[in-house]
Amino acid sequence: MKIVNLIDNISYKPDLKSEHGLSYYIETDHHKILFDCGQGNSFIENAKFMKIDLTQIDIVIISHGHYDHGGGLKDFLDINHKATVYLNQNAFNEYYSKKSDNELKYIGLNKDLMRHKQIQLINHQSYVIDDSLILYSGIKQNKLSPLGNSVLMEKRYDLVKPDIFLHEQNLIIRDHNKVILMAGSAHNGIVNTIEQIKERTHFNIDYVYGGFHCYNLTLDTYEDDERLKLIANELLKTNAIFYTGHCTGLKAYELMKTIMLDKIVYNSVGSVQEL
Repeated sequence: MKIVNLIDNISYKPDLKSEHGLSYYIETDHHKILFDCGQGNSFIENAKFMKIDLTQIDIVIISHGHYDHGGGLKDFLDINHKATVYLNQNAFNEYYSKKSDNELKYIGLNKDLMRHKQIQLINHQSYVIDDSLILYSGIKQNKLSPLGNSVLMEKRYDLVKPDIFLHEQNLIIRDHNKVILMAGSAHNGIVNTIEQIKERTHFNIDYVYGGFHCYNLTLDTYEDDERLKLIANELLKTNAIFYTGHCTGLKAYELMKTIMLDKIVYNSVGSVQEL
């Protein structure tokens, strides 16, 4: 199994683009998967440079309804006419970030894509794609949920209210006795996500990919150090290896690295893991 970072906030390779976004290419024995697709077409250009043929993707997972994870979906659908694209049924709702002056900025997806023939909307908290791929949503924010969620809003029944992230879904991949969790931005909390998926499945999770939303782009702020230490220590208990980046933020990663050591790796653009 191979996982390639196609887009992330940081690229250390001059030929590969970066942006505030996330996209992974995943190749298993049975599938070629795209998990998220960044803001636009930069992930496509990076894939071309790395000689990854996105026209052969057969499954796309969009983790939630924010532009930095699904903004490139139209560009992908323009070049790939066979993949099934899985989104939560709430992913095309209206989502906003609230700036310091209370101005709202739209951060949702392109609603014109909702009825595209390749789109499949999921209305179950657990959805089995096949024996190796399962989607999970409905994670409850029991503890250590991102404080940065406070500026993220959703329009419901013509009222703008705090986003409760019903649109967030996570992918479990089972491959050769390994279990991999793909977690997008973990707006419901990476600790909650892992704990509740383990409770539902009784799987031991070996690897976790995605951002932990420790960095708030709108306010340019991080979770406080004590909270980051609590998260790191909770993650350490899982004995999984974490490949993170994007909305975790470099400063938060560096602090967590002092606690988690080789259990956490910054996964910049172009990084490749053979699991």
